[in-house]
Amino acid sequence: MKVFWVKTTILGMLVFILVSLVIIKVVESIQQDWVVIEEKYFPERKGLNPVGIRSGEILDVSKRNPSCAMKFDNGRTFSVDCDEYLDFTVGEKVKIVSIENNKVKLRRK
Repeated sequence: MKVFWVKTTILGMLVFILVSLVIIKVVESIQQDWVVIEEKYFPERKGLNPVGIRSGEILDVSKRNPSCAMKFDNGRTFSVDCDEYLDFTVGEKVKIVSIENNKVKLRRK
C-alpha cells in the first residue's frame, strides 16, 4: 500500500510541474505577440512631449525626459529607444520580445 501512495505522490508532482510549465508558456507567449506598428511618436524639440508622425497626436508623458514611443494594433503604447528603432516603419509587423519599465524591445519578422 505504501508503494501506491509513493507512486501517486510522484504522479501528482509531475502533473503539477506540467501544469506550471504550460502556464509559464502561455504567459510568455502573450508577452511575445506579433503586432503591427500603428503610430510612431518622436519629440519635436528637447523638453516637449512626443508627437505622432501620421496623426499629429501629442502623447502625454509624465517623465521629465520624453522619449520616443510606438503605438501597436493591440492598443498598447510603449516607449522605445529612439536610435535603435528609427528605421522601423508604420504598418510593419514586429514581435514584442520583452517589456521592461514600460520600454519595449522589438524584433522584425
